[in-house]
Amino acid sequence: MGLSRRTFLTGAAASLLTRPLHADQWPSRPIRLVVPFAAGGPGDFVARLIAIPLGNRLGQPVIVENKPGAGGNLGTQSVLDAKPDGYTLLLNTVGMHAVNPLLFPDLRFRPQRDLVAIGVVATVPNVLVVHPAKLGANTLADLVRVGRQRPDNLTYATFGAGSSPHIYGALLQKAADFSAVAVPYKGSAPASTDVMAGNVDFLFDSMTTSIGQIHGGKLKALAITSAARSPLLPDVPTLQEAGYPALDLKFWLSLQASAKTPPAVVETLRQAVAQSASDPAYGSALIARGAEPFRIAPADLQAYVNRDAARWTALARSIDIKPE
Repeated sequence: MGLSRRTFLTGAAASLLTRPLHADQWPSRPIRLVVPFAAGGPGDFVARLIAIPLGNRLGQPVIVENKPGAGGNLGTQSVLDAKPDGYTLLLNTVGMHAVNPLLFPDLRFRPQRDLVAIGVVATVPNVLVVHPAKLGANTLADLVRVGRQRPDNLTYATFGAGSSPHIYGALLQKAADFSAVAVPYKGSAPASTDVMAGNVDFLFDSMTTSIGQIHGGKLKALAITSAARSPLLPDVPTLQEAGYPALDLKFWLSLQASAKTPPAVVETLRQAVAQSASDPAYGSALIARGAEPFRIAPADLQAYVNRDAARWTALARSIDIKPE
C-alpha cells in the first residue's frame, strides 16, 4: 500500500515538472532574439534597442543573436527549427516577409504561414542619394529629367534583387518613366562608396547608414521614403512631396515567432512589445539613428502585417522580381 502511494506521488511530481508553464509563469528564463543579418546594420541596432525595454517588461534578459545568410532565410529557419515556446524570436523585415518567397521559391517555410507577428518595432526610411556634383541633380525632378534624356545610361546601386534599394529604384523608374541599369552590391558600405566616387549614379540607401555622409557633404539627398520629413534631414522632401505618392512604402521591422507558439504566450509577448515600442527613450534612440517608431495596436497587428506584406508582394511582382 505504502509503495503504491509513493509511486503515485512520484508520478504526480514528474507530471508537474513536465507540464507546460501557464501564461502567468512565462517567461522563466532568457529569451533569444535572432537577427538574420550581420551585426551593425539597421536590423541589428533596432533589435538591440528594443531588447532593453522588452527584457525589462518581461523580467528576463532578451539576448540578441546574429545569424546572417541566404537573405535572412538562414536565421529565419533556425527560429522555426527551435521549440515553439516563445523563447526564440525573429527580427523580421517586410522584405523578408513579402519578397523573399518570390526570390526563394524552394524554401522549406512560408513566412505568412509559419510565422506569427509579435509587434512592429520600427520603420527604417530609405533616402535617395546621388553624387553631389556628377549629375547636376539637386532635386528628384532633376534626376528624372537626366534619366529621361539618357535612357539606360544611368546606373543605380542595389543590395541584390529584392532588396529595398532595388525595389524603390525600380518603382521610381516605373513611376517616373525612365530606365537605369541596376548594379548589385553586398551592402550599404560598398554601394554608397561607389556613389560617392561617381561610379554609380543613385542609390536608395538606408537613412541609418547614409546620414553621416549626407551631413558631411559626400552624398546629396534628393528624397526620403518616410511619410513625413525627417528631423535629421528637414530640407529633404518626402517622395510624396516630390510627386511620387505610389512610393510611400514603409520598410518595417517586426518581431515574430513560430506560428505554433501557444496563443497565451503570443498575447503576453504582443502586449510587452507594444508597451516597449511606446517607451519614449526607445523612440528617441531610434530617431537619433535615422529610424522611426511605428506602433500598431496588438489587436490590429496581424491584419496589418498581412495586408502590407501583400502590398509589397504585389509591387515586387509589378517590377518582375524573380528568383536569382
